[in-house]
Amino acid sequence: MGTLGVLGLELVQMDTPPTTAYLQIYTEKRCKANCQFCAQASGSSADITHIARGMYVPADLELVVTRLKMAYERGYLARACIQTALYDTWWEDTVYLIKRIREESQIPISLSVFPISTKQYEDLKKMGINELVIPLDACTPELFDRIKGKSAGGPYSWDSHMDGIRRAARIFEKVGTHLMLGLGESDEDAVRIISELHNDNVNIALFSYTYIPGSQGDFQDKTEDSIIKHYRTVQIARHLIIEGIESCSDMRFKNGTLMDFGVSSDILLSIIENGEAFQTSGCPDCNRPMANETFSKIYNFPRKPDDEEIMSIKRDMGLADRIPQS
Repeated sequence: MGTLGVLGLELVQMDTPPTTAYLQIYTEKRCKANCQFCAQASGSSADITHIARGMYVPADLELVVTRLKMAYERGYLARACIQTALYDTWWEDTVYLIKRIREESQIPISLSVFPISTKQYEDLKKMGINELVIPLDACTPELFDRIKGKSAGGPYSWDSHMDGIRRAARIFEKVGTHLMLGLGESDEDAVRIISELHNDNVNIALFSYTYIPGSQGDFQDKTEDSIIKHYRTVQIARHLIIEGIESCSDMRFKNGTLMDFGVSSDILLSIIENGEAFQTSGCPDCNRPMANETFSKIYNFPRKPDDEEIMSIKRDMGLADRIPQS
C-alpha cells in the first residue's frame, strides 16, 4: 500500500513513505511452500494479499512500471524489491517483470527468492538484479525444519538454503538473507548465525515475527516485554558484528541469553543513543515502514529514531536514563 501511495496509485497517509518499491507478482494460487508464518503458504487460510503486516494490493503491471520510472527519476524511490512465491510459472513471470522494469528504468532492483540453480543466478545478474536475497528466516536448522522445512510440509531444507546463499555469494558482490526473530530462537542462536553469515559476506536483515490470522503458526509464547528486549538485544549484537566493533566470540551468554556484549557500558550507551542499530536493515535504500510494526511498537525504525524513541528503546532494554557502570 505504501508503494502504491508513492506511485500515486492509491491515496495513502504516511509519515514516512517507503524509499523502496515493494512488489510481488499477483497470483490467485497459493505458494507451493508451506512456511508456517506465511499468509500465502499452501496450508494457510489467511488473506493471500498479506506479507506480514504489509498488504499487497493488485495493480496493473504496465501502470506500475510507468510510475516506477517516474518515481525513480524524481527521487521518490531509490530501489525496487521483488518478492517471489513458489508456483508453476514463477520464473517466467519474474523474468518478465524484471525485463519490463529494466526496459523503462535503471532503478536498482533487488530480488528475494528461494535457492535456485547457479545458471539462474547468473541470468538474474545479467538481467540487472544487483541485490539478491535468499531468506533463511529461522536461526537454527531445527527451527527451520519445523517452520519451513520437511516437518512443515515444505520443499526446503537448511542445507539447501545455506548452499544457495553461498553459491549466490560467489556470483553477486553481496548476498542478503532475512532472519525472523520470535520463532523460538534464543539470543545466542540469533547472534551466532548472524556472525556465521557475516563471515560469509552475507548481509543480514532482521524481521520480527508477525502473526497473521489464518496462518498456521503462532510462535509467540513470551510476554511483549521479553519479545522486544530479545529483538533489541539482537539488533545491538548485529550492529556490533557488522560494524567490526566486537565479535560473537567475545560476547557472553548464559542459557542462551546474551549477558555481556563484550564492550564497555559507555560504548553500548553511545550505540543506543546513536539509534542506527535499530533502523531497518537490508538492501541499500530499504526502509520497509510498518512491515512488522504497529504504531505502539516499532521494531525496525524506517528513519533515525528521535529522542523520545531512543528513550523507548532504553525502556525496551530494561534501562533507565543510562546504562549503569559494571
